[in-house]
Amino acid sequence: MENNNTPPMLLHSTYFNLGTSNTSGIVEAYMAEARQYLSESIGMISFWIGTRDEDMVRPENDLQYDIAMHQLFKDEASFNLYNANDSAHNQFVIDVNRWVPGTTRRVLDAYVTNLIFGGNSSEAQTIGADGNFPQSVIHNLYFSLTDKSPENIKKFTDICVEYLSGHSGIQEFTTGGLTDIKRDVSVRNFEVVVSIIYESKKAYDDYLTSKKHEDFFPATKGMIANTYIFDSYLKYQSKVYSLTR
Repeated sequence: MENNNTPPMLLHSTYFNLGTSNTSGIVEAYMAEARQYLSESIGMISFWIGTRDEDMVRPENDLQYDIAMHQLFKDEASFNLYNANDSAHNQFVIDVNRWVPGTTRRVLDAYVTNLIFGGNSSEAQTIGADGNFPQSVIHNLYFSLTDKSPENIKKFTDICVEYLSGHSGIQEFTTGGLTDIKRDVSVRNFEVVVSIIYESKKAYDDYLTSKKHEDFFPATKGMIANTYIFDSYLKYQSKVYSLTR
């Protein structure tokens, strides 16, 4: 989805490493704290949180995190409000710094260029009582390109939409580009992000072995300098399938 008449939406992704405190109980408590304090803010459209998919240990997969959190904001102004003056956000920081002091975090922010909701679920899956599909997977890819010109970034993004979207079992597909936000925790080693939510691990596995996915690699030959992948099991999401901008 593209709209040149309004500021772009902003996808704010945070990857938490809990250090030696990453026991199952602490991870669950940390996510509960995030849900309580970080899942709602003025201008926040959607919220997702989950844990690293420990089954995915491919060389390109990032393994240095325990929790992935993604928040979609109406625009950068909404994100700035949340980040600077939101009392709930401030309370979350105070609490987790007190009982998980070893936590580190990496933040990757992207201006959204395409957003596609659902419409291609497999008939075999049913929604659980918590509103999520069983073992939903968030697949986040960050691409550093050899040619970083705006024209090439758009060309590469269009290829991502052509080959990586539309697979069976996708709940949500997002592309984005690097923002101007620069903070101590900001990671800025990418030009294009692709974020995909699959309704199940099977849907994700089928995507990885599909011909359409395989065709992505020759289509982008020579365009990619590095790829960084974060695969997470989705534990909670607030869903929005229509937007009022």
